[in-house]
Amino acid sequence: MIQRIGLIFLQNMIVVNNCFYFQAFLGEFSRWSSRNPNKDKILKAGDTPGVIGTGSNPWFPTYEMKIGAITFQVAVGDITEENVDVIVNSTARTFDLKSGVSKAILEGAGPAVENELTALAARPHRGFIITQGGDLRCDIIIHVHGADDVRKTVSSVLEECEQRNYTSVSLPAIGTGNAEQDPSIVADNIIDAIVDFTWKYSTPSLETIKVVIFLPKLLNVFYESMKKRDILASSTLQATFYKAAHNVPEHWTAMNYQLCCTVQLLPEQSEYQTVKDKFAKTCFHYTIEKIERIQNIPLWHSYQTKKKLMDIKNGHTDNERLLFHGTDAASVPYVNEHGFNRSYAGKNSAAYGKGTYFAVDASYSANNTYSKPDEQGRKHMYVVQVLTGNYTKGSVGLIMPPPKDPANPTDLFDSVTDNAQHPSLFVVFSDNHAYPEYLITFRCK
Repeated sequence: MIQRIGLIFLQNMIVVNNCFYFQAFLGEFSRWSSRNPNKDKILKAGDTPGVIGTGSNPWFPTYEMKIGAITFQVAVGDITEENVDVIVNSTARTFDLKSGVSKAILEGAGPAVENELTALAARPHRGFIITQGGDLRCDIIIHVHGADDVRKTVSSVLEECEQRNYTSVSLPAIGTGNAEQDPSIVADNIIDAIVDFTWKYSTPSLETIKVVIFLPKLLNVFYESMKKRDILASSTLQATFYKAAHNVPEHWTAMNYQLCCTVQLLPEQSEYQTVKDKFAKTCFHYTIEKIERIQNIPLWHSYQTKKKLMDIKNGHTDNERLLFHGTDAASVPYVNEHGFNRSYAGKNSAAYGKGTYFAVDASYSANNTYSKPDEQGRKHMYVVQVLTGNYTKGSVGLIMPPPKDPANPTDLFDSVTDNAQHPSLFVVFSDNHAYPEYLITFRCK
């Protein structure tokens, strides 16, 4: 009945508070699927397995799986930002918890909801209390006791949602906060409650159940932890990114959860030939050893954001040039990961300002002054997308482009050059004005 399991990256700017709970939850997710006595009835790989990337910003994972007709998600985010029919609040037995997620929910809902909850808590109830959604983007809030039997609690919540014909519900990892329940057991119980629900209702009105929890700050760290816990062991997955949603170039290769990687091009690829031809146009006495594509999602998005702003500011889109930048072997890992840093200004040249220099011709960057050979004689040069925009001639000592009009000192040129009429190099002063697209490793013939 589980038709698809996939890793989805969402745009949620959340600070990590508890890595252990999230990893334990996902670990239980996998262990449950491998040991459940009904797994042959419940689990079936679907037609679209795979790791899918969505979202445009720094990369917080969410698991999604089908259990019967229900889409179950283990998401990362702020539960008070959820736009659903029902939000679940895990609170104390007296329904007056004023800390953690419960505090955030009550504060987000507003004082009217808190007053309603206090009044209802003083009356007989069924073990949980339902209030209006208040200022949150939900119809109702179901307040439950976090220390109770999680499977029973979640079952009661799902039953209530079904009776009210709701289609979506978001809940925290109930009991893993102040109640200090074992997160692995909590995960097991939540999933089992959903399975119980799907056996009872084959075509429920409820469509989406989402657990909103925390995650590690760094995606790669989280991915390594996933591998250790054998996450998604019950599925055969392929690592791929949904490029349109990521807004990265269509020709980029799948990155296997990484934010940055290099991809070596094959000589028979047209992409390789295009880069080679541009290099060879002025570099006649060198042999290319390899060409690598730099795929760095954060740098790419930062660069594209700056480009869009420049296109708007300048009133045209002719703001970009493909230029060259020679460097030494020691700088390559840093540039691949972090891009160009203008703090290096003056390392090789600062005649036109204290910025990062890029050459129009590859032969300029191939000079040993810029692409210094390593011990094996290999040299390194980047092919770079650079936002040159509106430019003027630079001068020694500049730390930013000069203003276009002295009467308007805040309206600056975008870059400077050695010759405004016939430029052979450009200097930029903002790190996000350049994206290292390719790295050419070469040597003298």
